[in-house]
Amino acid sequence: MKTEGKLRLADVFVSISDPRQAGKVEHDLVELLVVAVNAVLVGADTFVEIELWAKEKLDWLRGYLKLKAGIPSHDTFGRLFGLIDPTQFEAAFRRWVGSILPALGADAVVAIDGKSSRRTGRVDATPLHLVSAFAAGAGLVLGQRATAEKSNEKTAIPELLATLALKGCIVTLDAMGTQTNIAQAIRNRGADYSAFRR
Repeated sequence: MKTEGKLRLADVFVSISDPRQAGKVEHDLVELLVVAVNAVLVGADTFVEIELWAKEKLDWLRGYLKLKAGIPSHDTFGRLFGLIDPTQFEAAFRRWVGSILPALGADAVVAIDGKSSRRTGRVDATPLHLVSAFAAGAGLVLGQRATAEKSNEKTAIPELLATLALKGCIVTLDAMGTQTNIAQAIRNRGADYSAFRR
């Protein structure tokens, strides 16, 4: 298995457009993203936890980043992640992951499945439903797409498949995924497929 060649997080995050007003920017965009991703990778779940981790690791972080204005507040992290283009962030992050993790080999099994998350909102709210692509042998979630309702898996699956490098893989789906357009989307990605009934 091969990787693309290792990249630093900062190398991939330069491709993300800065949505902030130039005159009001105190912290470098790339540095904020590098700090936040590192914090999340070691277990931070909230913007407050990202800030606390970064302040604790400031000396270590300055070995790699300038951080001229220090560590921003959790509110700054929250505002930034509310503004940046999620598609650009996802593309950059995937590029970085692709450089450090091996590519899927021939005959790797990728399972596509949807699950509803309970308690993901107000009492009367519709639960969050995600369609995920799971690389069984590597033990990794390769990608996810949210759907409004379980019936929308049929539209979310092709969108998810379009983001994945599946050449030579075997894609498995449950009965909901047995649609002609989904089978064609899998074949278009250079993969084979297997559907099963529960």
